[in-house]
Amino acid sequence: MSKYTVQDIFQRYGYEYIKLNKLSKEQWKVFNAIMNCKTENLGYHIYTCSECGHQEIGFNSCRNRHCPMCQSYKREQWINKENNYLLNCQYFHIVTTVPYELNEIFMYNQKECYKILFKATSESILQLSSDPKWLGAKVGITSILHTWGQTLEFHPHIHSIVTGGGLNNNKWVGCKKNYIFKVQVLSSLFKKKFLSMLKSSDLKLPKELEHLKNINEFNKFLKPLYDKTWITYIEPPKGNPENVIEYIGRYSFRVAISNDRILDIDNGNVTFEYKDYKDEGKIKQMTINALEFIRRFMMHVLPEHFVKIKHYGLLSNRNKKSIIKLCRILIGQLIYSDFVSTTNKRQLYELKCSKCGCSKIDYKFVYPNKRQNLKLSLH
Repeated sequence: MSKYTVQDIFQRYGYEYIKLNKLSKEQWKVFNAIMNCKTENLGYHIYTCSECGHQEIGFNSCRNRHCPMCQSYKREQWINKENNYLLNCQYFHIVTTVPYELNEIFMYNQKECYKILFKATSESILQLSSDPKWLGAKVGITSILHTWGQTLEFHPHIHSIVTGGGLNNNKWVGCKKNYIFKVQVLSSLFKKKFLSMLKSSDLKLPKELEHLKNINEFNKFLKPLYDKTWITYIEPPKGNPENVIEYIGRYSFRVAISNDRILDIDNGNVTFEYKDYKDEGKIKQMTINALEFIRRFMMHVLPEHFVKIKHYGLLSNRNKKSIIKLCRILIGQLIYSDFVSTTNKRQLYELKCSKCGCSKIDYKFVYPNKRQNLKLSLH
């Protein structure tokens, strides 16, 4: 268990921060959720064993997607669901990033820019994979938005898990071992698509960037970005296919920083660990002012209702189940083969009585300012 948490930082320094900074509606929700998570302010729940009558009481969690304490169960649920669509093939991990020069535009146009980031990424991967020069087939993509770097600075990028093969005229086309297409080609195509979409968007700009509303000025601003090499990664397949969903799940439900990276929060400062990718991934420590830590954390609060995990190609929602069944047959993998059944064996956390071990538990949830309590029995 972590010695310090993001909640500790918010509770100790949060009120000072909100006195000095204006929060958006969504940031207020996150701030209040983390402050009150697993405290009496959110009410409590009672576990009662149906066999021996033993009771345990705990505080309710906030269930906010930005809270470091509330992701485990959601992750397990998501992994169980996505296991149904796992194929017995290679999977590639692709990362697409945008240069830091666009950060300010992103901050003022988060929803629009994140949409463009998703769209440019998925279209680039689908276009290249369908090209006979490379794979010549339609692949499946699961894309996850991250907005942070290891030191909590603003760094929007997309992690995509891509099937190492796809469909072409109802035939399965597999990738050559550890190769799908050239990373330089993907980087160039993604850059062009992203900047083209950005130019056609109706952007909100701060006063210092209002001159960019003039199309000539905007083109002048973008020109160096066309000449720049954008950082893109394609990692070869790692491990067995049954480990892929676990791998995706770790990326899908991360928040800006996990509690176990926080080392100290004394004297108005926060010290945390980070991985320095510029120095061979060495683990280092950074100390910053607590108010700066909260500012950085709040930068990564997503717009309200914005979906940060999206599926494309073979995994797009339309006809997803039937397409995956077809792919399994074409790969030579029976729909209910040993491979599929083993990936579905993962069990969600099952609460058992700490006294007698019985799994017949009655739950009673008590919420503040509510006349009726929610009761349910799970067996």
